Amino acid sequence: MTTLKCTASIAITALALLASSSLLAAPASMSRDEIISLGQSGVGYSYWWGHGTWRTDGAQHGSCSGSCPDCTHSGSYGADCSGFVAKAWQVPSPSPVTTNAHPYSTRDFRYGSNHWSQIDRGNAIRADAMVYRNSANTGGHIILFESGDPWGSMWAQEAKGCSPGIVRNLRTCSSSYIAIRRDSIAAASTPATGMIKGSVFVDLGTGSMDQRIPGATVSSSGAGSATARAEDAIWTLTANPGTYTVTASAPGYETNSRTCDVSAGSDTWCSIGLVPSCTPSCGGKQCGDDGCGGSCGSCGSGESCQGGQCACVPSCDGKACGGDGCGGTCGLCPAGEGCDDGQCVCQPDCSGMECGPDPVCGESCGLCAAGSACEAGVCACQQQCGERECGLDPVCGEGCGLCAAGQMCNPDGQCVDASSCEPDCSGRVCGTDPVCGQSCGTCAIEQICAAGACTDIDPNFGKVYGEVYEAKPINDTEYQRGPPVVRAQVAVIDDQITTTDENGYYELQLSPGLLELEAVAEGFYRGRVECQLTAGLAVECDIPLIRKESTQQQEPLTSQKIKPEVYEVGGYGCVAVRGSAGIWLLGLLLLPALRRRRR
Repeated sequence: MTTLKCTASIAITALALLASSSLLAAPASMSRDEIISLGQSGVGYSYWWGHGTWRTDGAQHGSCSGSCPDCTHSGSYGADCSGFVAKAWQVPSPSPVTTNAHPYSTRDFRYGSNHWSQIDRGNAIRADAMVYRNSANTGGHIILFESGDPWGSMWAQEAKGCSPGIVRNLRTCSSSYIAIRRDSIAAASTPATGMIKGSVFVDLGTGSMDQRIPGATVSSSGAGSATARAEDAIWTLTANPGTYTVTASAPGYETNSRTCDVSAGSDTWCSIGLVPSCTPSCGGKQCGDDGCGGSCGSCGSGESCQGGQCACVPSCDGKACGGDGCGGTCGLCPAGEGCDDGQCVCQPDCSGMECGPDPVCGESCGLCAAGSACEAGVCACQQQCGERECGLDPVCGEGCGLCAAGQMCNPDGQCVDASSCEPDCSGRVCGTDPVCGQSCGTCAIEQICAAGACTDIDPNFGKVYGEVYEAKPINDTEYQRGPPVVRAQVAVIDDQITTTDENGYYELQLSPGLLELEAVAEGFYRGRVECQLTAGLAVECDIPLIRKESTQQQEPLTSQKIKPEVYEVGGYGCVAVRGSAGIWLLGLLLLPALRRRRR
């Protein structure tokens, strides 16, 4: 058994070594024209990340990879940038373009040297490649160099990206790209002559060739002369093999020469830098002429050069108001109008209004919620008593009517004989019965009534309970505790609502925090208190109401300015309110009768 294991291990190791030697072996010899031709056959196919394959008949350009809304290709063909160059170079070994392969990434091309080597970028020629890898070593790009200026405008073949796919285009490469050359390039038939070419640039002493000198004259004895072209200052001379001194000159620059060797059948780059013959003067200038035919800088969009400084150009085209883009204004709007996107428009005035049209422009100041209507710019609740003949309506909490003597208002808002109404407390030990609204009992302080049964207070909530009672006046400023208010509605602002029983008692289970309670009852002004509720505990908060008297000219408390007064109920702090009309709702609470603790 041991012998078999060793034999298998030896075989696997041998296969791995064989595969490794195959990857490192020199690639098959190819000419530069063969590489360019093979790359050209892939032009028009899709960008397919992680792949490298296309057809030889130019059909089925492949499905698109990535977000390509304008791509209509189909079929499993295409390549990404590294897959394309590897296929054109036929590395690590010959592979038909119809066979999908992707042996390398841009990281391999940038830092590896399996079947290629790095060269001086200025010496790059047809069928070499330019490769870039980002500083995080997480991505990059590679192109196949065809012709042109390796440091300027060049023709290239590349798997450019999702939407364009594989293209042949004229482009430039940043200084982050390096040049690499495939091993085993077959020698082409050697022509009798070679080419000297290059660019004429401004020599700033930094090695940069960014500033070119179009129109410069270039000449060499035995090779003739040429003019640096307008778009990129590139020039070209044809010469027999040998060594040549090339001279460049241009107005405003010192003439300069360079010696370069020419080989038959090859291009020799011989770019020449010229030093300005005058000293540029840009002291204190942001833009304009430097005095030597150069520039001191250019201004941004919306600016112009004035006296060597970039100045903002105001823009008010089509604008009647608003800023001009330079800190000024394009105009002011008349009173009652505002500036909107450069135009004067009517400015609505909804001061003190929450609904209806504003009085200036007729624009809407808002809509009222269901159950309310707009009255003089204010949303007023629309009372909905329906078939109720007594008690408070469920929408606005306003009275729907009073019952005659000897009658009582049941929970359905109907007047019934007080003596004949039989409470139905079957199955209930607490709360009010559904027939007469009479109490079926109350729970212990530490419990809450739920569906007629007493249960423990939810530890995440608290219990607020108490009595709604009539505050009877002693004089103009003092009150004393009166009888309970039956069938009063008690609500937590924007939350739950309940109704008191014949003892004026109520209780609610609510989330802890500062509560604002409101009570309303037929024939009484509204009353409010604030209570601090703690989770798992109960707090008692009684709510006093002031009876409406026909001789009094007083609005409900909710329509008055409220000033809180603190008083003590059951050991917990509660807040009562008073009206601004001079009636202190709880001035009487300073009396001992109202500061008692309830059991």
